[in-house]
Parts: sequence; structure tokens; C-alpha cells
Amino acid sequence: MNSKKFSEAMSELDTRYVEEAIGYQKKKSYKKPVRFKLGAMAACLCLVIAGGVIFTQNNRNNIPNPEIVQIPNPFIIVTSVEEMEEYLDFHVPVLDKEVETYSVLVVDSYPTMGQINYADGSEFRIEYGSGDISGVYGGTLEESKDIEGVKVDYYRYADDTAQELTYAIWEQNGFTFSYLYTNDRIADVETIIQKFK
Repeated sequence: MNSKKFSEAMSELDTRYVEEAIGYQKKKSYKKPVRFKLGAMAACLCLVIAGGVIFTQNNRNNIPNPEIVQIPNPFIIVTSVEEMEEYLDFHVPVLDKEVETYSVLVVDSYPTMGQINYADGSEFRIEYGSGDISGVYGGTLEESKDIEGVKVDYYRYADDTAQELTYAIWEQNGFTFSYLYTNDRIADVETIIQKFK
């Protein structure tokens, strides 16, 4: 279409259409009342709650299979210190008092720590490396002593639900030790240090 034809077509238009187009205003959009929005939100909330109820009721019917849940015991109970040393491949010092159990902790299928539980309630642990292997966390350092060139830290732990625990931690010759004691701590720790030299 050229400009001449366009001009002719425009002149043939009725002026009332042109005036109407000039005066045209876009209609205002219809706003939904607040009640409608709140109703929609309430309906969504009801669906979420109903779905949660159905989901939790379906989970109650699931009975766990103990064969899948079982975890192998990380401790191997042995009958003597000699058997313990075969697993660990290092010397384990033993106090001259009645032993209740000898056990070896296995981590990632490898024996790492020896533990001796004595009949009087005391417990001795030994492992390669350094750090706290006592299994008691949150104890308060009571004192540190030097025993034959080895620094020994003595701790006390107590809370509202358990009896008070006292234990010692030290490092010697590339190993870390802990001794949870019930009697004369210094004599037992000194004996262990002497037996491990």
C-alpha cells in the first residue's frame, strides 16, 4: 500500500471512529477481593496438611528389617593380652590386678585400639597416635603431672545423671593412653608408664 492509497482510506473513515479511538482508555483490571486470596491460601494449606497426614500414616506401616539395620560390633573380645597384641601388633601394658575383659576396637576393618576393663571398674586404653581416646568428653582438667618425663593430664567429669568419672590422658613413644580409674591414680599410671618403656 502506497501513501496515496493510505491517505484515501483514512479519509473514508468515519470521524466518529477516530474520535472514539482517541478517547479510548484501557479498562482497569479487576482486582480480586482479599477474601478470595485468603481463601486460596487456606485451601493450599489444607492440601499440605492432608498430604502430611497421609504421608505419616503410610510410614507407620513400614516395619524395619533388622537384618538391614544391624551394624557389626566394632569390638572384638579376646581372652588374653597376648591375643590382643596379635591383633594390634604392639605391646599392651597390663596392671597386676584382676581383668574383667580384654577387647580390641576395629575401625574400617582394621584393629586400632586395645582396651582392658578391670574388675574394680577401672579401664585402660592404648592406641597409635595422639589425642583423647578416653571416650569421656567434657571433663575438667584437674592437674598435670610429670611422671618419669611423661606429661599426664588428670580430668574429672560429673553431670546430674551419672556418677563422677576421673581419668588420666597421656602420650608416650608415639602412642596415646587413657586410664579411667577408681583408686590410686598416680600409682597405676606410673606402673603403666614404666611397663611401656
